[in-house]
Amino acid sequence: FLDFAREPSRKRQIVDVRELVNETAELLRREHGAGPSLLVRVNCPAAARRVSCDPSQIKQVLVNLGKNAVEAMDGCGALDISVNEGPGLVEIRFDDEGPGIEPDKVARIFEPFFTTKDTGTGMGLAVCMRIVTAHDGMLRASARQGGGCSMRIALPAAAN
Repeated sequence: FLDFAREPSRKRQIVDVRELVNETAELLRREHGAGPSLLVRVNCPAAARRVSCDPSQIKQVLVNLGKNAVEAMDGCGALDISVNEGPGLVEIRFDDEGPGIEPDKVARIFEPFFTTKDTGTGMGLAVCMRIVTAHDGMLRASARQGGGCSMRIALPAAAN
């Protein structure tokens, strides 16, 4: 709750998001025992994808999205994390094989205190949205065709 109430810091530096994604994937593998039942796959381009951000805050967002995906899949399935670049932005995408999000709940999952978990507080995605928005980015959720959820973060690309 305090994270949500606090104004996100403005300590920004130029960061290659591939490093943050790889660190997040490694953390998820260690904490959730990636193996035959859980695959955490990373697809990043060879060239750097740089953004101006507070790296600890963006990593907090990535870890939260990754943990939500792993929990939604009950630790079994594949989580694909990819980094892409579009016109003036860098996109980080989490695609899981969980049950997905019901269409009537997609619009509400970023609201404070809204949760679909039995033990959740409903603050994780609200904090993520606040951090991403403070970085002039956007965070979107959608159902994946064939099942699962897709979470997309788009951040402005740093000037080269």
